[in-house]
Amino acid sequence: MGKTVLLGLSAVLLLGLAGAALTDAAAGAKNEPANLDTDPHLVGRWTFDGVSGTTAADASKHGHNGSLKGGLAFEKDSAAGHLGKAIKLDGKDGMVEVTGYKGVSGVRPRTVAAWIKTKSSRGEIMSWGQDDFGKMFIFGFIRGRIGLTPGGGYLYMNDPVNDDAWHHVAVVVMEAKRPNLHDHVKLYKDGEPAAIHDIGLLDLWPVDTGAALDLRIGRRFGGLIDDVRLYDRPLSGDEIKALVTQKKPK
Repeated sequence: MGKTVLLGLSAVLLLGLAGAALTDAAAGAKNEPANLDTDPHLVGRWTFDGVSGTTAADASKHGHNGSLKGGLAFEKDSAAGHLGKAIKLDGKDGMVEVTGYKGVSGVRPRTVAAWIKTKSSRGEIMSWGQDDFGKMFIFGFIRGRIGLTPGGGYLYMNDPVNDDAWHHVAVVVMEAKRPNLHDHVKLYKDGEPAAIHDIGLLDLWPVDTGAALDLRIGRRFGGLIDDVRLYDRPLSGDEIKALVTQKKPK
């Protein structure tokens, strides 16, 4: 009788251990980082790998294709990028416009990331919104440094990036009821959190983006831009770093 009880207890123990292992495995799988190329929150990705024409295809599968403006065309304005090809912008009229797409609006969280190579210290990487105080979302050069302005206040990094070398830059707006530059926005340079150079007098202005203007890439930017991404969620620091270490698939 005693042996039977012991055998029963052993069986229960083994089943419990097996169940725990399965639970741990499931939890581990759940905690694995998402594939950032197929993440459903990737709402726009422009790789600029086109070889002809004026259409910048959206690699996110959301169909937010861009149009090259200001006389740009892949035949003459394509260049070697960090990953594949890049678009070469003149700092004047050339830019990419995603007609009909208004970006991520309101106070929703978001991430913008891109590879850039430039000698200049002016121009936008990505912008959209409404031409009003606090209603814009402009990610690009502010006072010679990469940062964000919502059309009222500004936040920009300390280190310059206009050294004619490839740099990965990103901005993350975190989840908040009324996100503001000071408390809820993070800047990244080459996969690491960027030291902030200065914060404007209106740094607490909320990021509450309008939906009047179409999304634009590279407005007044002079140099190369590659692999521009927009997510409608905040990427973690590890995910930003993963974008930096990512290699182009063979």
